[in-house]
Amino acid sequence: MGVMAFRSRFEGVRFAGDARATQEAAEMIAGVTGWLFDAGLSPSLIRAEGDLLKLSPNCWAREALVAIGEAMLPESIGVLFAGLNLVSEVPPYDRAADAEPLLRTLPFLSDSPFVTRPGMPPREEWEAMATGVTLASAADISRGESVAGLYWWRAVSESLVRAGTTTRDRIAGILRDGEPRARALEIPHVNGDFRAFGKPYASLTTDEHKAASMIAEARVRAFRWMLADAVPWDEVSMDS
Repeated sequence: MGVMAFRSRFEGVRFAGDARATQEAAEMIAGVTGWLFDAGLSPSLIRAEGDLLKLSPNCWAREALVAIGEAMLPESIGVLFAGLNLVSEVPPYDRAADAEPLLRTLPFLSDSPFVTRPGMPPREEWEAMATGVTLASAADISRGESVAGLYWWRAVSESLVRAGTTTRDRIAGILRDGEPRARALEIPHVNGDFRAFGKPYASLTTDEHKAASMIAEARVRAFRWMLADAVPWDEVSMDS
């Protein structure tokens, strides 16, 4: 996932009149992709990832880059890092994760804390990370999934209201009945609704709602994947 996010930064880069910069971007792509295969991680790829990573540098279609961007991979990585005790907490659900420190923790970059000496083979770098982490408790992961699941429900329910598929009053009733549980999970409220961007969720602009929805979707998928029994990433249940 980190390799996909990192490579997407360089895919499609064309520097007009700067052949050297274009070549450097291609070399970054080849380097991070080669690292993944040399580390022996290719069996973990889902089919869509494998198909993309096998392509030559600068061959990803714009549609693929848009899809990767909308998948908010750093949000999922942040959740997985929380499950590995690499970060202390997941950011609030109205704030995107900082991708830079997350990606720089991964051992395909030389400044990763798991790369302890120059010239480490990719497999050794990966094993240093795999053996150097500890799992968060099942209770903490389950609690995180509960929080993420409620935010995902709120995102989906708001979409249904705005599409005219359900009523604002019906959602308000569900929120009222579920408020004690949500508060027990420390979900901030204002005026009987989840608080996001400093206001009730129902008051979010279209762009704010989209951002909050994408964050919740990426995080809930990661939490549910950790709790699932060997379910492929793209088959995780996203029922709200």
